[in-house]
Amino acid sequence: MPIRDTLWRSLAPLAGFALLACLSGCTALALTPAAAVYAGVEGVALNQTGKLASDHAVSAITGQDCSFLRYKDTGNYCRSAAEIAAQEARERRDLAGYCYRRLGLVTCYERPDPTATDEIRVH
Repeated sequence: MPIRDTLWRSLAPLAGFALLACLSGCTALALTPAAAVYAGVEGVALNQTGKLASDHAVSAITGQDCSFLRYKDTGNYCRSAAEIAAQEARERRDLAGYCYRRLGLVTCYERPDPTATDEIRVH
């Protein structure tokens, strides 16, 4: 699964560092407060992927795209595959507004054309 692969790639360097520190007998991890380690992991994940490490974990569990930053902006924490596909379709759509076929061209307006029929409407 791509989400789990992304999560593993973002956390692999930290896991490797922790393993090396434990094997070498260093007590640096024991002296570091857990909150600082957690903040560091979240910061690195946010910087590298645009999502928090906890967002990646929730996304892997639910199978949806979850993001705290999107929740802060829109109020929706997770998006389903259907919501992602609908957003991508809107972003790819090059025709905005009410579009009609006219003499081999497509003309778009902000408001519907009252003289147009459904036969020439594009959508």
